[in-house]
Amino acid sequence: MAPPRNERIFEPNASIVLVGCRGAGKRTLGFMGALHLRRRLVTEDHYFEKVTGLTRGQYLAKHGRELFARQNINVFKRMLDMNRTGCIIECGMASLSDEAQDVLREYARTHPVVYIHREKEQIAKLMDAADAQQLLEADRTHRNCSNFEYFNLYDPSPSSAPSSGGTSGTSTPINGEQPGPSKLLCVQEDFARFLDIITGRGATKAWLESPFSVAAIPPEYRSYSYALRLRLSYLMDMDLEWEDFEAKGDCVELIIDHWPDDLCGVIARQVALIRRKLGVPIIYHVEEDPRGERRRPPEEKNAMDSELLELGLRLGVDYISVDLQRDEALVHRVLQRRGRSKVIGNYWYMGLHALPWPDERQMENYRRAQALGCDVVRLVRFCTNDSPVELLEDFKRRVQETIPDPKPPLVAYDISVLGVRTPLQTRILGPVKHPDMENDRDHLATVSNTPQCIEMLFRQFLLDPLQFYVLGANVSYSLSPAMHHAAYDSSLMPHTFQAVVCSTLDSLNQICSADTFGGACLTAPFKVAIMPHLKVKSHHATVIGAVNVLLPLRGRTSAILDHANSRNKAGPVREFFGDNTDWSSILTCLRRAISPRNHVQPSRTTGLVIGAGGMARAAIYALYQLGCRNIFIYNRTVSHADAVARHFNEWAASQAAAVAAAATANGTANGGGGGGSPGMNAASPSKDVCHVLPSLTTPWPRNYQLPTMVISCVPATSVDSNPPADFVMPLDWLRSPTGGVVVELAYEPLVTPLVAQMRAVRANMCPSWVVVDGLEVVAEMAIEAFELMTGRLAPKRLMKEVCRKTWEGQQQQRRRGLP
Repeated sequence: MAPPRNERIFEPNASIVLVGCRGAGKRTLGFMGALHLRRRLVTEDHYFEKVTGLTRGQYLAKHGRELFARQNINVFKRMLDMNRTGCIIECGMASLSDEAQDVLREYARTHPVVYIHREKEQIAKLMDAADAQQLLEADRTHRNCSNFEYFNLYDPSPSSAPSSGGTSGTSTPINGEQPGPSKLLCVQEDFARFLDIITGRGATKAWLESPFSVAAIPPEYRSYSYALRLRLSYLMDMDLEWEDFEAKGDCVELIIDHWPDDLCGVIARQVALIRRKLGVPIIYHVEEDPRGERRRPPEEKNAMDSELLELGLRLGVDYISVDLQRDEALVHRVLQRRGRSKVIGNYWYMGLHALPWPDERQMENYRRAQALGCDVVRLVRFCTNDSPVELLEDFKRRVQETIPDPKPPLVAYDISVLGVRTPLQTRILGPVKHPDMENDRDHLATVSNTPQCIEMLFRQFLLDPLQFYVLGANVSYSLSPAMHHAAYDSSLMPHTFQAVVCSTLDSLNQICSADTFGGACLTAPFKVAIMPHLKVKSHHATVIGAVNVLLPLRGRTSAILDHANSRNKAGPVREFFGDNTDWSSILTCLRRAISPRNHVQPSRTTGLVIGAGGMARAAIYALYQLGCRNIFIYNRTVSHADAVARHFNEWAASQAAAVAAAATANGTANGGGGGGSPGMNAASPSKDVCHVLPSLTTPWPRNYQLPTMVISCVPATSVDSNPPADFVMPLDWLRSPTGGVVVELAYEPLVTPLVAQMRAVRANMCPSWVVVDGLEVVAEMAIEAFELMTGRLAPKRLMKEVCRKTWEGQQQQRRRGLP
């Protein structure tokens, strides 16, 4: 039995088309998508003017409505045909015509065509009520000519900006104010995640860059993973806040068990909320018998199920869950339309006479799921104390020993009237719920929550208590131990975390070679010095030339996945892995504080980095990853700044050459017909991205905009020829009319001279500047280090609270003269 051909796998460089109603946000999303994928942005309005020499309004006034309509559709067809690769194409009102939608349906056979929609109330605010109603009615036809859809969520909550891991945070108060995060950040990260899923580049990119990151290893390939079950009926009337679900599961299983009015819109919004609030993979499951729904004839039920499953695939969910006992045509349709979504093939036996594990039909079920091309096989049966756990273990052993490779991962467990049998019988994708949710909210399916499951693994000696550290010459007052211990307590993990002062590689090696060593955060003098001694490093650490997180490699084989799944286990250390989270922590803080007015434009936006040490390297890399291509460096010792600038200019040139070669190979180097937005051409000529300012009296270069992103990487004391922490900026460098963001990495003291200066600048020159203090950055570093070291999602909100409270406690002790 061969699996059906997947109809929605497109060429990696196939252009992506955005369609939808006016006011849905297509132009903004198009710009974000082009920047994220390094593609050209082609807009219908700009392309029409490029081809005809007139704007739409001018053409209509000159030639009349009938000729305009004909030219409009001709230009529309040409735009799609001439830009088939390497583009994000934003369609305007022409996509509402029948002829254009016929073209789009054909285009969708070979290209992703994404329907962008949002809350009706938000669109109605942008136009007259009558116009809004008419447009929204016509907008529904976009579902019929597209193969994906993205719900552009409006989120009014004040803490909606996700960090790199998908949770929320805010900028630092200045002068008693609390600046809100940029709403565009939320959309940017959501849409980037969506594009990564539909293009298939997300997990691969994360794995290549940092294989120990939580995002790099899919839940089914982790040593242990848990699926947080959330029912649509519950989400419609939640009695918990989204923040309560943080770090409660490695993924979310969204169960469609309810059919409310505007069902497609409701589901699309809930998928968008899960992505934004929790930032974890989504398993989409359509329940066979929804609550409160009348029983329908099989044909009607299959049609409804097919529509709902198709919706999940259109929304680009990570996993689609399919009951293989359902209608054969329905299963076949899902497998044909799966795209990049992984398929979980299910066999559920819920009655009193459930198929026992020793029955050969269970093996046949697994073989069929394997033959159909399922990525994961899930077998669940109801039992009444008539199925010893040994029977299930024997079944798993038979699958492992008798089924030929490649074998899809197996999820198999018993349930009873009390829920899932505990301890959980499945190692991966174990079903869990929030401890404060009522059991009847999930039909008695789950009784455990993730921390309890993790605690059980330690009690069974499947995982080991380990020792973690922050190591360096000046770590006595580090805030990391308090944050990590709070995270361990929250996750019920019996690890320890210590700050140990050491300054030689010999002393570092002695600590890190212990059988119970779990990992370490590194500070000066180790970040650069340790690089030559590491055989395995992340892509980020290699580019930056510095490491701040050190992990032991204990895998039984040389495979990185084996090493990654050996976290939380003691034993001899084979080698070490080095990563860098300094850059991503800085990046997160920048994104959180950038205003919409100062969104990054590669050809225009300017960044400034103060310093030339390891943190300055991370800051430059963060600016580059954000899209900034005009980066200035100031350092007291100019030769050090020159060396750092040369390092990144050489690397950036190699990147540009690789992108240009790829673009040429795909026939997109010259833009494929014009209509692209400035700065969006992936094959634009390379130039230096880093420049050195030789002194504080140097006037700001006239050919560059004033900086809107400033990162101060100077330590509390003068180290390695960096300027000391009493550094202040020349006022002429701070005259950006739109303000910007200043990230101060030092936090001893928290109000450095630069922070004090920025308060004065806000009061007297430009109130639009936002300052991010060092506590924000150090909290992000601890969060990412926790996830790298343990392989578990961090309780981000808790760690941030502990960071600030611990710092305040240290300040009180110092004021009292206590050590």
